[in-house]
Order: sequence, then C-alpha cells, then structure tokens
Amino acid sequence: MTLTIALHACPLERMNPKKETTLLLGAEASIRYEKVYYYTADDLFLEDNTAYAWARKIKVDSGDSNDLHFIGETEKLKLNDCDVILMRQNPPINQNYLTNTYILDYVDSNTLILNNPHSIRSINGKIFANDFKDYVVPYSIGNDINTLLSFYKEHSDIILKPIDGFGGDSIYRITNNCDPIEVFEKYRKNTQSIFIVQQYIPEAVKGDKRIIIFDGEPVAALMRVPAEPDKPANITLGATIEETEITENEYNLCREMAPILRESGLFFVGIDMLGDYLSEVNLISPGTIRPANNLYGIELEKTFWDKVEQRLENKKVARAV
Repeated sequence: MTLTIALHACPLERMNPKKETTLLLGAEASIRYEKVYYYTADDLFLEDNTAYAWARKIKVDSGDSNDLHFIGETEKLKLNDCDVILMRQNPPINQNYLTNTYILDYVDSNTLILNNPHSIRSINGKIFANDFKDYVVPYSIGNDINTLLSFYKEHSDIILKPIDGFGGDSIYRITNNCDPIEVFEKYRKNTQSIFIVQQYIPEAVKGDKRIIIFDGEPVAALMRVPAEPDKPANITLGATIEETEITENEYNLCREMAPILRESGLFFVGIDMLGDYLSEVNLISPGTIRPANNLYGIELEKTFWDKVEQRLENKKVARAV
C-alpha cells in the first residue's frame, strides 16, 4: 500500500533506540512505505487554517529497527497530505501539549490521526476506566484532604496517585499503620495535581497486567512484577516482565470497550489490570511493544501497521457506499 506517514513525537536524538515503541513503529513504517516523516511538537504550526510541520523523512537502511535516522532536508509538510499521523508525544499534558492537539484538529478528516487528538485532550485514562463499573476498583477523585480521609476511613488500605501522573511518579500506599495526613503532605510536596485514591488490591504484589490493544482488539499481554512489594510495577522503576494470559473476564472487558475506543479514534491503547480490576486506560503514547515482542518472539509493529492498513481500507469502502 502506498502511504505517506508522519510521526509526531519527541526529538529523535533523545529516543532510546532499544526501548522506544515510537521508533519501532517508525522503523516498520519506513520499511513498508516510501514517505515517512518525523517532526516534534515544536515543529508543528497553524497557518491560514492549515496545519503544517517542519519535518524530515526517516529511513532504516540496514534493516535494523534500531537504525532509524533522518534523510534529506527539512520540508514544510502540509499535514493534510499525510494518510496517517502517529500522535506519539509523551506526557506531561501541559498547555503546549493541549495547543498541539488543537492545531491537529485542523487536519482534514481524510487523514487518520492515531490516537485522535480530540480524544487525547478530552479523555483522562484514569477517569475513563471508571466508565466500566463492573471492572473498576473502588475509587474517589478529588483535591481536598477530606475526600482522601473519608475514603481511607472506609477502606483503610488505599493507593494515592495524581490524576495526570505517569511513569509511576508520586504514588503512595496508605495502610492502617500510616498517618494519612502525613502521607498527603508528602504527596503535595511533589505535585499539586487532583488525586485519585483507589482501594488497595492484594493481587498488586504479583504485579499489574498490561493488555495491548490495537483498533479495539487485544493483541498481547504481559505481567509487570514490581521490584519490591509496595513499589509501582513500572519497567522504568525496575519491574520485571513475565508471560501471562488474557482471561475470559478481560476479553469481555475488551469487547465492551472496543466500540468506544474505535468511535473515539483511540487505536493504540494499553489497559492495566490489577487482579480482576481495571485500574487505568493508557491512551497517550502507550508503549510495551518491545518487551512483549521479546517475551513472546512476536513482531507487534507489523501487526500494528497491518491493522492501520485495514482501517484505511474500511474507510475507503465506507466512503464508496
């Protein structure tokens, strides 16, 4: 299939070539398609109601996905000329990030943007998880310490974390042996974010399960086991990866979630499970493709682009009807 692809991502030179999912997706795209562009948030701009980016083509010459590099000169790329834009800008979601999503709203609907910038802007993954009430862990979201104290009084063993957090930052467990006010003060020293408190799930000591979803379909799962019992199960914090299976309960959740994800343009998401409970929906530049590939000997980057091509074919058929 002849496609023009653009990656909206963090600076290429800062990317770890053996870690970043974005680079793996970009490398596979450059093998499949002749025109694959790369630009950063700072390169994006709006001119006369048209979205552009100062972009350069990328290529893999050696066939090694870690050998992704720029070719050619910087071009003024009209984003309406792209078939697909991968929105792979990492958090935090600050004002500049939000402004970029507004600019991308000006891209013509014929261009497929994954994930959809409007949905990235309007859907919070930690809050969105609570729409699936049959699967979600008991929670409370607020900003006042009384909200936390009330929830703590009811559940006695809880997890406190920022609603806009990522990478396992500012996560605290508050047990019946803790002073919740003292823990909250520590939390406030690190962040002023609105918080979410969730009932502690004992299965958390075994790790949390990441289920990778492409276009509403679960394609792989892995268990992230924390380095220490009360430490977040993030790979960046020393968690290890183990094989796991997707349960029937989790397949049911994915089936319930699929039409909402497709309608919202959330093509690539990762959902996190603690035992039988859904704890979060990761929709902003989700990763874990590389560890899943290594664990199972698969190539999810190929699956990703196969499903993108199928989505484009479906759009073409829909327009013809």
